[in-house]
Amino acid sequence: MQVVTMPVEKVSPKVPKPLAVFIFLVFWAIAIVAWCLANLSNIFGVHGFIVDIGLIFAWAGFASLFVETRKGFVAILVFSLIGVAGFAVGDLLDIKLITYFLRIMGSAVGFVIVPVNVLVSKLRILA
Repeated sequence: MQVVTMPVEKVSPKVPKPLAVFIFLVFWAIAIVAWCLANLSNIFGVHGFIVDIGLIFAWAGFASLFVETRKGFVAILVFSLIGVAGFAVGDLLDIKLITYFLRIMGSAVGFVIVPVNVLVSKLRILA
């Protein structure tokens, strides 16, 4: 007798919506503080780096409103850390191509792709 087993799909735990809203508010507060403190630096490259760190927190905060699982929040964290490293290289070494690429991609992912992907994934066609 042959036993057929179905593959088990792992489900990431859901994150409560109030926690997502709290993360949104905290990240936007950090972003606004970073933008306000950026003018205090006179060192070349550091001013732009601080502004870009604020952008990362703003993008991650906005995307956190649309992500519902713990796995999604981990993905936001990983991409944010990659963004910080990329902005450090781009801003501090004055490589404008990296800096502008990350600014365009970060805003596209944080403000457009994540919300659209989450909203479209909830649509059921012919269901």
